[in-house]
Amino acid sequence: MPDRHELREQLATATRILARHEMIGMFGHVSLLTDDPTRYLMCPGAGKRKDRCRPEDVLELGLDDEFEVGRPLEIYMHAAMHRARPQTRSLVHVHSPNLTALSAMAEPPTELLMVHAAFWPERIPLWDRPELITSHPVADEMVDLMGDSAIALLRWHGAVIVGSTIQEAVFRTVLAEYHAGLLLTSLAHGRPLAPVTVDREALYTAMLPPATHLLNWRFESSFVELDPLDQA
Repeated sequence: MPDRHELREQLATATRILARHEMIGMFGHVSLLTDDPTRYLMCPGAGKRKDRCRPEDVLELGLDDEFEVGRPLEIYMHAAMHRARPQTRSLVHVHSPNLTALSAMAEPPTELLMVHAAFWPERIPLWDRPELITSHPVADEMVDLMGDSAIALLRWHGAVIVGSTIQEAVFRTVLAEYHAGLLLTSLAHGRPLAPVTVDREALYTAMLPPATHLLNWRFESSFVELDPLDQA
């Protein structure tokens, strides 16, 4: 397990990567469970530029902590996930356009149109309430609904994506938005689709092993390195 400083570096880097892809900004957030299963790291709240996130901007919270100014409003979904499934070390919440568009469909499509998105569930969990996740009990319900899925849609709101590492969670988040765009475009043309039909779990293991998560992490990190002057 990396030390606490390295975990802060990872969380700050993840925040900048997701900001570069316009997955988080004013809204949206990412967390990372620490070596202490009762503590997790969180990107700063709505008042901070996510594309300039530095390790010293990262928040450290306990699973029972409540919202305060400067923290993301929906910290509760992170705490609930890390409490219920500590093997899920990272959670990303986004309001990105393609995933939000899918969440507003009466029946969100579950066809798999890209082999690299094989984590996409055959039945995608859908939180069907027009409300934010702003309490521990509501967050517990959301996590129960999500189950073991890598992704859940929040109706009219966005999506939640998780991973066993922060590298996996970030990679899945970027791929999920891309795959959601493919679904929307492909359904719009009205022609028959030819979705992937093989076992998705086996396909994911073959296409995106942990080594590929790390390769993608190094690639993405190279675009968001902080200028020394920005760290002053």
